[in-house]
Amino acid sequence: MKRLYRWVWSQSITEKLETARWLIPVFLFLLAISFEIFEHVVDNNGGMNFYFNSEIAIFGVTGPILVWWVLGWVEKKNAKLIAANTKIKAMNEELEQRVAERTAELAQKNEALEHANAELKALDTMKTEFVSLVSHELRAPLTNINGSIELIAAERQALSSRRQEALDILRNESARLTHLVQNILDVSLLEAGRLVLNPGMLPLRPFLRQQLNGRLAEDKPHHIVLDLPPNLPPAWADEMHLADVVVNLVDNAVKYSPDGGEIRISARNGGDTLTLSVSDQGIGVPPAEQAHLFDRFYRANNGTDREVYGHGLGLYFCKKLVEAQQGRIWVESAGIPGQGTTFFVTIPACCEEMDDEPDFID
Repeated sequence: MKRLYRWVWSQSITEKLETARWLIPVFLFLLAISFEIFEHVVDNNGGMNFYFNSEIAIFGVTGPILVWWVLGWVEKKNAKLIAANTKIKAMNEELEQRVAERTAELAQKNEALEHANAELKALDTMKTEFVSLVSHELRAPLTNINGSIELIAAERQALSSRRQEALDILRNESARLTHLVQNILDVSLLEAGRLVLNPGMLPLRPFLRQQLNGRLAEDKPHHIVLDLPPNLPPAWADEMHLADVVVNLVDNAVKYSPDGGEIRISARNGGDTLTLSVSDQGIGVPPAEQAHLFDRFYRANNGTDREVYGHGLGLYFCKKLVEAQQGRIWVESAGIPGQGTTFFVTIPACCEEMDDEPDFID
C-alpha cells in the first residue's frame, strides 16, 4: 500500500489525472456492485431483480462513465494549460534574452555616447580657451593701436582733410574691433563659468540716466524717453554687467530704427522682480526669427534691403548676463516696419522703495 501511495504521488499531474481517469471509475463500479449485492442479495435475498439491475446501471455503469468523461475533459484542459505554460516560459526566456542583448547594446552605445560627449566637452573647452587666449593676445596690441590713434587725433587740426577722414575711419574700425574682441572674451568667460558677478542694491533711475545721457550722437534722428514709475524699488544686480545689457539693447534699438523715432526705456515693479523694457519704432523682427534671436552668431533677416553691421553676439551675451543674475530676457514684435520691437528684461528687486518722478531724456 505504501509503495502504491509513493508511486501515485511521484507521478506528474498529467500522469495522476490519467491514472485517476481509469482507477476511480473502476473503484466506483466495484463499490456499486458490492453495495448492491450486499443490499439486494445478501441482506434482502431479493436476487438480481429489476431494482438491482437498475441501480447497477445507474450507480455502477452510468456514474463511473460520467466520472471517466469528466476526468478526461479535465485531463485535456490540463494538457492545454501545460502547453500554454511551456509556450509562455519559452517566450519569457526569449524575451529575457532579447532584453539582455538590448541592454548590452544600449550600454555599449551609452559608453560610446559618453566618450563622444567627453570629447566634445574637451573640444569645447579647448575652443573656449583658444578664443580667450586669442582675445587676450589681441587686446594688448589693440590698446596700443587705440592709444596711438588718440595721440594722432590730438593733432587732428594739423592734418589735411583727407587724412582726417582716414583717421576717423581708422578710429571707428579700431573701436569696432575692440568691441568685438571684448564681446568674444566676455562670452568665453561666461561659457567657462569664470565671469565674476558682484550683485548689489542698484537704484535704477540714476543708473539708467548715467547709461543713457550722451548715448545718442547729435546727428541721430532719435530721442530717448526714460519712463520710470514713482516709488520704484532698487534692483539687485551687477551694475557693470546690467549696464552692458542696457547699452546693448539701446544700441540695437538705434541700429534697427534707421529712420529715427522714439526709443522708450521703461521699468515696472512686479514685486519680487523688476521688468525693464526697451522699445523702438524701427523695422521690427519677424515672428519666425524671434525664437533664434538670442542664439550665438545668429543674425535675423528683417525682410529689408538695409544691412546692419553686427556679429550676432550682442543678444546672446545679454541673455547669458541676464540669466546669470537670475533674470529672463525675451522679445516681442509684430515684424512690421514702423511698429518696432520691444525687449523685456526681468531682474530681482530689493525691498526698499525710492521716491522719484518720471523724467525724459532728449
